[in-house]
Amino acid sequence: MEQILNWSKGTFDSNYHVLKDGLLRFSLNFSSLKNSAIATTQSGIFLLKSTGIANPETLLFNNKNEVLAKITYDLLGFKAKIIFKSGEQFDWSFQNSWLSRWSLNNHTDKQILFSASSGRGMINSNVDDDMLVFCGLFIREYFARILFGFIIVVFILLTGKGIF
Repeated sequence: MEQILNWSKGTFDSNYHVLKDGLLRFSLNFSSLKNSAIATTQSGIFLLKSTGIANPETLLFNNKNEVLAKITYDLLGFKAKIIFKSGEQFDWSFQNSWLSRWSLNNHTDKQILFSASSGRGMINSNVDDDMLVFCGLFIREYFARILFGFIIVVFILLTGKGIF
């Protein structure tokens, strides 16, 4: 079952809205200072909470505080892996050097393709699973924040060098 979703986010915030046929499917609201988010879907509310710096991971909780999945990151390769409580695994990776296309798949029968352009984009999916979609968007935002932080640190180091 092929489905096409549209997503958008604010210019200076990280709150995503996912639409299907013009109707809100779910929203993903990020904490401003931490890599955590709350996903509000028609089937419930979910929390994505990240921990660790050297070996980062994110846990996906339902509204009963049960862990549904764990996301691990390969920061140097810009890749991630989602492992659900059921044992099902999905690989997440960017598909181009502009970091505007990425995918999530289990290498058997489920695949979701994401694209972005100026704070909005499309999602092509062969599975109807909101958790997979918001995990895919969460990981993209996670890497975007890390890349932004890295650029800020490099900028400070380069401009600070002239001060000392």
